[in-house]
Amino acid sequence: MSGFRVRADAFHISLSKGKRTIHIADCNYPSIPFLVHVWDHLFATTVALEDVDGQQVLDFSAPALHTYRDSGLSFWFPGIVEDAAADLYTSRYRPTAGDVVWDVGAHAGATSYFLSKMIGNTGKVFAFEPDEHNFQFLLRNIELHGLRNVIPLPIALASASGRQLFSMSGTLGSGLVEHSQCPDNAVAREVEAVSFQEACTRFGVPSLVKMDMDIEGAEADVIAGALDTLQRFPVHFAIETEHRVNDQLTSVPIGRMLRQIGYRVVSDRRTGEEITWATPPALPALTASP
Repeated sequence: MSGFRVRADAFHISLSKGKRTIHIADCNYPSIPFLVHVWDHLFATTVALEDVDGQQVLDFSAPALHTYRDSGLSFWFPGIVEDAAADLYTSRYRPTAGDVVWDVGAHAGATSYFLSKMIGNTGKVFAFEPDEHNFQFLLRNIELHGLRNVIPLPIALASASGRQLFSMSGTLGSGLVEHSQCPDNAVAREVEAVSFQEACTRFGVPSLVKMDMDIEGAEADVIAGALDTLQRFPVHFAIETEHRVNDQLTSVPIGRMLRQIGYRVVSDRRTGEEITWATPPALPALTASP
């Protein structure tokens, strides 16, 4: 936090360094370390900046329509914006027309938008977002951009199917209470959770699964519960693994488990947050149900 100033008032929290300021809502205070970590990246490459009295300002303190600078596309966000990282997630495997893709932790659906354009009208993007507040923004952006091939699901992907408590914080850090680093029990609600195998049965085996930070540390358990299915059906993964479980990043157990069944796994931090990609071994075409 060297060089950063934090100020709170009745309206929001302000995080400043030099001539740059980010405003966030009070409920987003657990995101301050994340914002510090990706500070330069946010100001250099994400959404349009405001100029306020000589300060470059990113105002994420309330729901708003933000415009990405590289694409010129606008999306509604409940607070802190998603990184426009679809090209990063698809750098090891790029979905093509007709593919089934899962966007797990879809948040407001910015990545879902870009994935939907890759797979075309014959493909499907299943956007998993169990946070009630975030889900409304996902629906709003699907309508805004006319995304008929994006299927929004208020469902959590988990190690096992059933009802699970989910922290409805309405932020990028919302997640299953069991795994969340900062669960808010005051807004915890039961949600439907499905295992990887059940999701394959209901929605089809995906060519690519993207897991973003909204899954909040549950990614290792999801993979552990999916290993039997993944030995039979090749699936590509792009997983944000910037979460610590038992004092290690989730990339460690995920890499170990997937390598044991023949997957090629690589992780790096090109945007400041660790992403793990996994490529399946070549398998013969299978037709049996997962």
